[in-house]
Order: sequence, then C-alpha cells, then structure tokens
Amino acid sequence: MNSHIIILCRSLTRTQRAAAALQSAGVFASVTKAPQRANPGGCAYGVKIGERNLAAAREVLRRENIACGKLFRVLPNGALEEVPQ
Repeated sequence: MNSHIIILCRSLTRTQRAAAALQSAGVFASVTKAPQRANPGGCAYGVKIGERNLAAAREVLRRENIACGKLFRVLPNGALEEVPQ
C-alpha cells in the first residue's frame, strides 16, 4: 500500500518541532496543513510521513516528549481513515 500518515499537532510550532525531531532521527517528515475533513473543528497542522515509518515516528515523538493528536492514513485515492492509537 502506497499511503502516508498525517500526525496532527495542536500548533504550527509543535508540528515544526515534531518534524525536526523526526528528521534528526532519520525519518523523512514534512509539515502540512491538515485536511479539513481530518479536523473539521478548525485549523491544524500535521507532520506527513510514509506509513512504513509510523512505528519509528511514534517512538521518536514519545522519546522526545512531543505530544501529538490523532493520526490519519491518507490513501492513494485521497480518502482518510483514522489510525488507532
């Protein structure tokens, strides 16, 4: 499956911090604006990673004590599905 994951964060600053920590650990990550359907309540940002890097990303964020919110898998057709935490 060729999908990616968006890890939602509460602020742009936290998103940038998460992306930097992931990049430092060798996990390619980019800052992205969350799709409206992932966060209908407002404006949020997230870190986009390849799905194959999810376990490593979770470990890095836990180790660095960077709290993030919901995770969404973005499928090749653009559909979103929430990833259980």
